[in-house]
Amino acid sequence: MLRLQDVSLARGTRILYSGVTLISSPGERIGLVGPNGSGKSTLFSAILGEIGTESGDITAPEFEKISHVAQRIENTDQVALDYVLEGHKPLQAAKAKLKIAEQSKDDLAYAEALAVYTEINEGAVNARAQEILHGLGFKDGDSSRKISEFSGGWRNRLSLARTLLSPADLMLLDEPTNHLDIDSVIWLESWLKGQDATIVVISHDREFLDRVSETIWSIEDGTIHRYSGNFSDYERIRAEKVKQQEAASKAYEKTAAHLQKFIDRFRYKATKAKQAQSRIKMLEKLKSIEPLKGPGRWRFEFLEPEKIPQHLIFAEGLACGYDDKPILKNVKVKVEPQDRIGILGVNGAGKSTLIKTLIGELPKISGEIRYGTGLKIGYFAQHQLDQLREDETPLQHFVRLAPDVREQELRNFLGRFKFSDSMVNSPVGPMSGGEKARLSLALIAWTKPNLLVLDEPTNHLDMETREALTLALSSFEGAVLLVSHDRHLLRAVCEELWIVHKGAVSEFNGDLDDYAKLVLEDKKESGLTNQSKEEPVNTVNRKEQRKQEAAERARLSALKAPLQKELKKVDTHLAKLSEELKKLNEELAKEDFYQQDSITVSETIRKHGEVASEVEELEMQWLELSEKIEQIQ
Repeated sequence: MLRLQDVSLARGTRILYSGVTLISSPGERIGLVGPNGSGKSTLFSAILGEIGTESGDITAPEFEKISHVAQRIENTDQVALDYVLEGHKPLQAAKAKLKIAEQSKDDLAYAEALAVYTEINEGAVNARAQEILHGLGFKDGDSSRKISEFSGGWRNRLSLARTLLSPADLMLLDEPTNHLDIDSVIWLESWLKGQDATIVVISHDREFLDRVSETIWSIEDGTIHRYSGNFSDYERIRAEKVKQQEAASKAYEKTAAHLQKFIDRFRYKATKAKQAQSRIKMLEKLKSIEPLKGPGRWRFEFLEPEKIPQHLIFAEGLACGYDDKPILKNVKVKVEPQDRIGILGVNGAGKSTLIKTLIGELPKISGEIRYGTGLKIGYFAQHQLDQLREDETPLQHFVRLAPDVREQELRNFLGRFKFSDSMVNSPVGPMSGGEKARLSLALIAWTKPNLLVLDEPTNHLDMETREALTLALSSFEGAVLLVSHDRHLLRAVCEELWIVHKGAVSEFNGDLDDYAKLVLEDKKESGLTNQSKEEPVNTVNRKEQRKQEAAERARLSALKAPLQKELKKVDTHLAKLSEELKKLNEELAKEDFYQQDSITVSETIRKHGEVASEVEELEMQWLELSEKIEQIQ
């Protein structure tokens, strides 16, 4: 159980929140949300006893019963599996006690220690550790590699694996999906749902929070509020709360204005003095109701491309890889104007290799790539953050990019990406990963590309910036190639999915939910294969049944895929035309509309008729496609 009783926490001299009283239920899964800098990680530090509270008490399980992800792993020669197993404190304690008992020659102590060790079952713990490593994307043989052989992102996965293995009553997870691919995120969701521990998760991945959390603790209004349900439920309740508070605030303003008007008019008139004084007291007692701050509404956009070619990229017979060693072979793909393509696949499958080769960042090994005349690519990848000049300011980066543009215009553009006057002239080096990512996106937007190629753009972004990016991509006029583990972003932006798997690239005939089922079945199959070569007959039968079910789902998905793709295009076009029709209706409804010149009036009426007719036609298409999909289902 986790209990916060009238808790106040501060960072330096600033109070983060106060008067927090919350209690968790055993096994409850809680999403902890709030703006960057609001004190989410600070609360974790307080729960772990690393910092004290300004006031109030935190009741939590003893430290040994809390599992949390280490901030960093030492770059050592320790074997990966041994590092993960160290997280299982009961096993380590039992082994240590058994060793002492062996050395003491005390038969009774040895028997007791052996009984405890046997009950824990080291073999089962080892198998579970291997299962977790496999779920997080480690390949066979990785468990015997040294920690020093892994990159920083994979060391973070090892730290997460160690946390997941640790028996705990309370689990604290701070951004657990960072550095994970979509397959590992899907597995992690499934794994967390099967745990008995109380889990508190900090995450900027809204779909992950939706699928994992049952309760939301939201840092807002100087305290922490509890909301029942997942993140979508929280957003809905929060929006309604904001709406009600704004209505109450307007009611207050109206009442206060009425009282103030009476006071100003009559306070110095003897006949009305008592009444004026009465209203002054009433106004003082009337509680000012401050409107709640709604969710962040910061937005940016990618500028409209100056030109969009008829064809963007066509590749055929393509081999991609490094040092003439192909990772992908016989790739045949094309990217057309206004395509919205999401690329799926496990880490190491070759997603980044594919897009680097397609855009010319990486030389092709063989095959053909043709580019449309006027193709202009905006490419975002994590390594580009490291290529920003740390001793230069954001403004200096833009001056190099656009030396002939007025400085004020560059400042204004940077302001759209949340760079204030002071930040515009601050060195890039000390900036956070999210700020550097925003700068990289701003530099790309300035160039007006007609093809955006984004490789894990959300890794350092908070939820507000992710939402702004989602909207910017949704309204972008050009084409998009997107690699991301953020399924909310993929769902909102992409109309087509490619899958990179076993050295090949193909169109994925299904949606992200179909892909999630495929991932979990694949991990389950691999887990069974790794654990036992001689499986019981009923397990084999179950495997065969799953294959048949998967085949049937694949067949239905193949039938639905082209219809769903067409439906999404119709839906997108319909939304744009409906908005245009709405504006035309508003224009025609204006009293002075018909007082304009006759050419403007007739042109507007003609346009209204064309758009209304097209909307009606698209609505019919939408209904027909929906019915066909429903019949298949």
